[in-house]
Amino acid sequence: MIEILILALLLCFMGGVAYLRRDQFVAPGTKKANEGTFAAFEKAESLFVNSNEARFYHVLHAKLPKSFLLHAKVRLEDIVGVKPDIKNERMRWHLRARVKSRHVDFLITDLNGRPTCAIELDGAIHNRELTENADALKDGIFKAVGIPLIRVSTGADFTKTVQSIICKLTSN
Repeated sequence: MIEILILALLLCFMGGVAYLRRDQFVAPGTKKANEGTFAAFEKAESLFVNSNEARFYHVLHAKLPKSFLLHAKVRLEDIVGVKPDIKNERMRWHLRARVKSRHVDFLITDLNGRPTCAIELDGAIHNRELTENADALKDGIFKAVGIPLIRVSTGADFTKTVQSIICKLTSN
């Protein structure tokens, strides 16, 4: 009988601890990778998804002043982060999840790596509801952190667009 009472008290104690810790969030763990895991990967053919991205990159790279650096396919999480004053771990992970798997097509930084502007190439796919929501998220985030996000239509004259971008960069 005493064993049952001890077991019941132990279960109540464990339940109480679990109840008190319910708001603490633990990030998902990772398993040690094995050889089979590595065999599942292959090298990407190019960072550029299509010829428009490659053409725009080359035009911008050729005209960009030497005081700036051009980067392609930069993760949002490498440009923006969740503010440290947000203490709720669940909220922090939720907000981080909004940016960790997204990228901008191009990022221009100063020579110290500080972002000066981001560029998105918008093709025909950007007229769909799903991409409009993703675009609105990026627009809002960049506005909130004070980094200009320039949207370029794939049908635009890339040379004129690049000249306009460079004028904006050098006038600041």
